[in-house]
Amino acid sequence: MNSYNVTDPDDPVIQDFLSLNNHQKRQERERPDGDMAMSFLAEGDQVIERAIRAGHVLLTLVVDASRKKPLPSWIPKSTTILFCEEPVIIAISGRSSIRDPIGSFVRPTPSLFSDEIQFAKTVVVTENVTNPTNMGALFRNASALDADLVCIDTASCDPLYRRSVRVSMGQVFRVNHARMPNFEKGLDELGSSGFLRVGLTPDSSAKDISGMELDEDTPVALLVGAEQAGLTTAALKKCDYRFRIPMSKDVDSLNVATAVAIALHATREARRR
Repeated sequence: MNSYNVTDPDDPVIQDFLSLNNHQKRQERERPDGDMAMSFLAEGDQVIERAIRAGHVLLTLVVDASRKKPLPSWIPKSTTILFCEEPVIIAISGRSSIRDPIGSFVRPTPSLFSDEIQFAKTVVVTENVTNPTNMGALFRNASALDADLVCIDTASCDPLYRRSVRVSMGQVFRVNHARMPNFEKGLDELGSSGFLRVGLTPDSSAKDISGMELDEDTPVALLVGAEQAGLTTAALKKCDYRFRIPMSKDVDSLNVATAVAIALHATREARRR
């Protein structure tokens, strides 16, 4: 491994890591037309290890120079390690110190939606889920509750954005994801591929999800929307069924990741009956 001490915030070796506390700027940099389109960041020993074990290539690791804990043995020999002094850490994170290392990885080639659904049985579909924290929690729940694939529309945020990766605890590397280039056509393709398209909605006219009935081999696509707006009318019209999660005490909706967890559990239980 090559390691360097970095003392100057203007040193070009830290360019990829600057301004992590500016989420809008960071997301712009990591978009397909941004200067970081070919990489993604992961933070924390456990999350970075899970990325490496999933086959992702770690290029550079930023470490607070004041770190006392030994670096993990699983860091690849090809990785460049940057031990950063306080002024550099401030430029990177906005804070005077960071507890966890931050790694820059090669971004994998995007999976193709049409290819991925051929091998999936339980799919989560997001429409306009733009909050990286929610996306990360959604992936953690998807991994825990047997989802094979998460399909995201063009408006939903990047699952490999650093905040999403961290909140997922690295589970974003355990569940495949694919972006749908055209959302409505993608929903049509799911239907023609044999998926039962299930829309989650708080609408009182929807069926109680606890009454879901499924054959064991029926592939299911669970559709979820943004927390306030929910699924659009156009998306709901594409659904074969609409289900609601019963709620008490005048609560009108749940966090999208929580709703996905309940729906995935209901799907799993329906298949077992």
